[in-house]
Amino acid sequence: MKNSSSKVENSNIAIYLSLVLAIVFLLMDGFGNLAGLRNGISFTFEPISFQANSAGTKVGEYFQTFVNLGAFRKEFNDLKIKSYENETQYANYLILKNENEALKKQIALGNKGSKYILANVLRDDNVDILLIDQGSESDIRQGDVVSVGNVFVGIVSSVDLKGSSVRLPSNESSHLEVVVLKSESDNVAKANILSDAVVSGSAEGIKIENISMNSSVANGDIVYINDSKVGGYFALGYIVGLSSNPASTYKTAFVSPILDYDNLMQVFVKVE
Repeated sequence: MKNSSSKVENSNIAIYLSLVLAIVFLLMDGFGNLAGLRNGISFTFEPISFQANSAGTKVGEYFQTFVNLGAFRKEFNDLKIKSYENETQYANYLILKNENEALKKQIALGNKGSKYILANVLRDDNVDILLIDQGSESDIRQGDVVSVGNVFVGIVSSVDLKGSSVRLPSNESSHLEVVVLKSESDNVAKANILSDAVVSGSAEGIKIENISMNSSVANGDIVYINDSKVGGYFALGYIVGLSSNPASTYKTAFVSPILDYDNLMQVFVKVE
């Protein structure tokens, strides 16, 4: 009991002493006697206070970044969507521009009185058939001629509402009448024709037969389609691998097509 009483008395004495010292320091400060001590303490602790304030500001900015992160992400996504929209619009513009230029060239090279349908080529592993994205909905019919400029591509062999199949000259079912001109000639006139002939598709390529044995046809001469199924003259390719059999009455060769059918992207279908 005595120890407890002593501790309580000591605590009370410490409280009273602290109050007395506080009153004394307050009175002395009022008279300006503690100004030097206060200034010294302020001078000592001012850098610590400055560093603490700076650190607090940086921590506040750091956490504010997390607060604004959602807004930054939303703004970024909005800008990305806007960029995609602009790219799509520009791509559509380029497609329309290219289609317009291609159609102008086709009309300039082909029959100006004819109607042409621009079609995109669809990728396919078949080397003898070309698939296009236009069909009966665009007035395309079986037997329509497909070309690029005045260069022959093929004949429409089957049609559905949204697409068509084009039989290429390399197809074994393709048989067309042609004429052969000298390599430096581009005028399909009777005087410039070296020989009539027939081209057929085969596993080896486009074969040309029935070339007159007495003709001066040579490798590199130009082959033009001249068939009633096609109408008009369309360039097909060049004579290669010309050979003649002394026991035969005609020469044979192959035709190297002007167009690379594997890399065609757009073609024109003549519908009138």
